[in-house]
Amino acid sequence: MKIKKNFYSLVLLMTLFFVGGCETVDLDQLEDPSQLNAKLIDPVYAFNYIQLQLPDYVNSTNRFTQQVTRQMAMGGGNTYDNAYQAEDFNTNWTIAYTMLNAIQVMEPKAIQNKEFYALGAAKVIRCYVLLTLTDMYGDIPVSEALKGNENLTPHFDSSASVYTRVLSELDAAIEILGRNSNSASKIQDLYYSNQSSWITLAKTLKLKMYCTARLAGPDFGVNDIAAAISGILNEGDYIDTIAEDFQFKYGSTRFNPASRHPVYYDQYELGGGAYIGNYMFWTMTTEKGIAVPSTGTSTSASSNVDPRTQFYFFKQANVAPSNYDQFSLPNRTRPDHYNDLKYTSFYDNTIRTCYTVSNWTGGSIVDNGYWGRDHGNNGGIPPDSDKRTVCGVYPIGGAWGPPSSVQTSGNKGAKGAGVMPILLSSYVHFMKAEAILTLGIAGDARQELQQGIEQSIDKTINFLPSEKYVVSPTTTPPSSTALQAQKNWYVNTFILPRYDALPNNDKKLEMIIKEYYIAAWGNGIEPYNNYRRTGYPSNFQPTLEPIAGLYYSTALYPRIAVVNNPNAPTNVRTKRVFWDKASFNLE
Repeated sequence: MKIKKNFYSLVLLMTLFFVGGCETVDLDQLEDPSQLNAKLIDPVYAFNYIQLQLPDYVNSTNRFTQQVTRQMAMGGGNTYDNAYQAEDFNTNWTIAYTMLNAIQVMEPKAIQNKEFYALGAAKVIRCYVLLTLTDMYGDIPVSEALKGNENLTPHFDSSASVYTRVLSELDAAIEILGRNSNSASKIQDLYYSNQSSWITLAKTLKLKMYCTARLAGPDFGVNDIAAAISGILNEGDYIDTIAEDFQFKYGSTRFNPASRHPVYYDQYELGGGAYIGNYMFWTMTTEKGIAVPSTGTSTSASSNVDPRTQFYFFKQANVAPSNYDQFSLPNRTRPDHYNDLKYTSFYDNTIRTCYTVSNWTGGSIVDNGYWGRDHGNNGGIPPDSDKRTVCGVYPIGGAWGPPSSVQTSGNKGAKGAGVMPILLSSYVHFMKAEAILTLGIAGDARQELQQGIEQSIDKTINFLPSEKYVVSPTTTPPSSTALQAQKNWYVNTFILPRYDALPNNDKKLEMIIKEYYIAAWGNGIEPYNNYRRTGYPSNFQPTLEPIAGLYYSTALYPRIAVVNNPNAPTNVRTKRVFWDKASFNLE
């Protein structure tokens, strides 16, 4: 944790350089690189700063992408017309371009000193940032960005040209990482332990790009997407095991340094924090006809549940009449459009979408559900901070055990020692399954689906290695045998037979994307890309208002990116990324 303490002070210092004295923080208003603190020109020091900024960037991306994909509740407005403002994206943009500027500043000294480990890894991070920026916003400034007073009104590069550039930069990063570095012994790598792992990540990012843009290969210079994907898979150097996962690991200290997962701070220390979307609960339990698992006693090996639910979510209170009132769970009338068949379960069209809580599909509220919030519910916040369901052990380092309040100043569960999932091996298996079904590349989509789910479950349940996560001293954590039995039931008894029974590849693709959605808990950009590319899941819970307005094909440009820049594109949510070729009616 000494490393983090040193570099959090660096974050404060960087804030002074990039923010101080400016009315807005913008990529065309950043301080001249020559004025930066001398330590940031040092490649190793700058690399460590960049590593610590990356999870903050991903978290700021999640705030939008998790809400529009129903992982978390969208509560800023009751329709898409009023849910977000341009100012809501300022932080995401600022973190991104501050990182990109730091990487640009360090490069000359890195080349001079042959600090190839730091430079190559930083360039891979740069590619990830550029890739997710353009996936989220569409066209972004790159070629004219970060030039200081030389260009205060940069043009925005097309999203297709950004993809082309990133492919080239990933190849350059791979070449740099293949060199012998003078700094290998000095590198404090917070993600991996060697240069070859960063090469593997770079190749996996290329695979991700090909899969994301599979409908638009020629637009960014890839005429045969299937061949490009097959080339990487045949080489075999890509993330396909949990040990290779690209993630940031948080600590458990509350102060000096503040090293906990940001969602733990939000939900366990700040009065309940952001609501989880009811759809996320519903799709893991009620949609499948699966009960919410009990965590009050040792987990039974015979329980037919998805074992991840008890790790993803922590119930502060049971959904029962004794725990709600007209303020916390008012007796509202279910909206008529919530009964539309297009929102019913993928597995059983007699199961309607959730409303108010995870398992209220009609009639009276049923006990033992999860307590979240509906999509587009921007009503007042009721007195439920110690009742609503919060995130659990995975990925935020929360709690496991029977229902109880965790609003105790951050001393419950793993105390925030979670992870920020960025690019996991489970994701890659789902990508491969989609490519096999849609592009005809060699492989078995069913096997990739199975491996994706199994790796997701294994990663999740491994977050309970001891009793330190459990909120009740009288509760015994589940045994490995019981959890493996649950995994076996979920994969081999529930998922795979239903996959085999599906009538066509479209339905099979939807099941794959739905399972990808569940595995991506804690990462919003993957479900957001998948939804725009495939239209799946097709049964997302609608907004409470029957007319939601047009969906966010891309995020709004931040105010700081477009104010006083005549070269900025029109700031509308209907603009599309180049690879978004489909004509789905997204909701």
